[in-house]
This record gives sequence, C-alpha cells and structure tokens, in this order.
Amino acid sequence: MTIDQYSPARIADRFMIQDLIYRWCRAVDRLDRQGMLDVFWPGAIDSHGPYIGPAEGLVDWILERHKPIQVSSHFIGNLLIEFASEEVALVESYVRTIQQYPPAAKHQLAQLTGGAVGQPDAAVDMFTSSRYIDRVERRGGEWRIARRDLAQDWKQIAEVHYKALQPREGWIIGRRDGSDAVQILRQELGLR
Repeated sequence: MTIDQYSPARIADRFMIQDLIYRWCRAVDRLDRQGMLDVFWPGAIDSHGPYIGPAEGLVDWILERHKPIQVSSHFIGNLLIEFASEEVALVESYVRTIQQYPPAAKHQLAQLTGGAVGQPDAAVDMFTSSRYIDRVERRGGEWRIARRDLAQDWKQIAEVHYKALQPREGWIIGRRDGSDAVQILRQELGLR
C-alpha cells in the first residue's frame, strides 16, 4: 500500500507530529513531568544513551538528573516525517541542546559525556548535536511516540568563567520550577 505523504490528511498529521516533538522540548526544558509523559504512549521505550527503558523511567531519570541544572534549551532543526501507514510514522528530528552544569552537577554531566566533566571547580556549558529517531503512532486519533532512539552525533563542553547574563529588575528569566513565564500565561489562559 502506497501512502500519499502529502494528502490534506497527512499534512494535518504532520502538524500534529511536529507539535508533539516541540511539546517534548518545552516539557523537558521546563521540567514538566506530565508534559514529558504526554508525548509518549504508556510503555514506550526510549534509548537515551545512559538510560534505556520505559519512557516513564526516562522522565523520572531526567527529573532527578536535571535537579542541579538551571539552564536547559532543546532546539529542533530539521524535522523529517515519513508515513509507513496512516497510523505509523518515522520521525527524525535534529536536536541541539545547551545546558549549564554547575560544579556540583559533574556527576550528571559525566552520565551524558561518558566521563568528560572539565575542571572540577568550574561550571560548564554543554552543547550537543543529536537526532531523535522516533516511531510515532496514532491511536484513537492521537499521535504519540511509541519508541525513541537518541542518536548522539557530537558533544562539546566549555568552561564558564563568568555568567554573561546579569539580569536587571523586571527582566523575565527562564525558570525550571513550574513558574516560567510560559507556564504562568498558559494557566491564565486556561491552557492545559
């Protein structure tokens, strides 16, 4: 059976899948447990480098590992969607991440680099280039990830000699504690 990759129905599916990938990035960067869980089907498997197992365990691992990390930013670049059927798609998403690890988070950093942590007393920024390779399935009209493999292409760490952001009164600063500006506005607007 040949699937028309660009029929009106597939175009609508593409937008839903794109939003799914973007929602993951927002949820992980804001440490939104439910938001992270909502992009996976229950029992989905994630192979995320040092963590391989059910997505529910991945979310718990991320929440614990990210506790000391104050800055995290996931950015999606190329997003390629190929429909294997009307209910299954292969999605390859290029993802760049930037995270800042304080000296107390060297253990968490070592988990992702395979051991590299920089100088023991220095904060570091970690930059990555990876790809999410997802099997995405539609069940009951909803697209979610059934399996994710993280292909790690490149990582770099750079010591932080000083914090370049010196916020002034009134500046809006990204937060990972449930009180980020987007989370507050979503609540005000009645968005889940």
